[in-house]
Amino acid sequence: MTAARRNRTGTAVAAAAVLATASLALAGCGGGDEPGADGLEKMTVVTFLPLESFTFTPEMYAYAGGYFEDHGLDVTLEPVKGTSAAVQSVIGGAADVTRVSSIDSFPPMSDGQPIVPIGAMAYTSNLRMVSTEDAPLDSGADLEGKTIGMGSVGGTSEKMLDLDLDASGVDRDAVVRQAVPVTGATLELVKQGKLDGYIVSLDTSIQMEHDFPEAHISEAGLVDAPDIQTWLATEDALADPEKSEKLKAFLAAIRDAVADIVADADNDYANVIETIRDSGDFDFPALHDDEVASEALAFYATHTWVREGADLPILGYDEDEWQRAYDVYTESGLIDGGDDPLSWLNSDLLPDE
Repeated sequence: MTAARRNRTGTAVAAAAVLATASLALAGCGGGDEPGADGLEKMTVVTFLPLESFTFTPEMYAYAGGYFEDHGLDVTLEPVKGTSAAVQSVIGGAADVTRVSSIDSFPPMSDGQPIVPIGAMAYTSNLRMVSTEDAPLDSGADLEGKTIGMGSVGGTSEKMLDLDLDASGVDRDAVVRQAVPVTGATLELVKQGKLDGYIVSLDTSIQMEHDFPEAHISEAGLVDAPDIQTWLATEDALADPEKSEKLKAFLAAIRDAVADIVADADNDYANVIETIRDSGDFDFPALHDDEVASEALAFYATHTWVREGADLPILGYDEDEWQRAYDVYTESGLIDGGDDPLSWLNSDLLPDE
């Protein structure tokens, strides 16, 4: 198994090895009760995409900054292809914990799969629509009759697009979807008229705003529907005293890391950027552009990892938004309805404020 791991001796596998992992080969690698390096408890954390975005800063900073070790953990970060693989790796026992969007976790929870939200990580979508200044796309209504690109057809981006169209009264079939690379280079397809726009991550949108003055970046309604990322573990893990203690330590490490990220705002997040960059374990373009990195972290730290306008602790649930997500997904046909979604939430392992 290839994975990034840091211990107190400073030993780590290069991030290139992590990002080269094409599929999850975790059988026998998840969790484990054997102590790790220096007596630390081993944990495997899967991410639904490679660690090439500031959206995964909590994991990267907790890893590079020693927060996991401070809480007695020897953590392996393992990327997989998509949220379904991430969820299944946890259900199958190959990994201890992952985080995915509510739009991807609600269906399996509604179907009775043994996964449990144990803490909130993100409170809103960070998707952005790229079009051109000559033909801007700023709302769901603007998308009718258009061809829209996305990283993969059938994934989270398309589901959020569908909810956007529903809210705008646009027939889903009125928008053609096409799988494309979600990079700045794809803007050329928009300029050539082969696409009308495409959906990218926040990091990519910020980079493009700096590099391509002809690009038009907007939310285009993609953030209006609920999109709540939660950490997921299994019912069996919560019932196991040793595993639940590891999960509790993990959440405490993430909470401490996020708190320090937020506190680094006055320093334009330079400490966070330097820690992740100098670790040598992670490598992506935005990380090496101080302006883009600072701008991205400022947004995540004020809009994504905290619930804007709400008095919630880090990792705390916004129960009203959780219920709204359930209602919206039920109306859209994503889930059947008839459940009490608040009963799915588990707060037992959340760190004290």
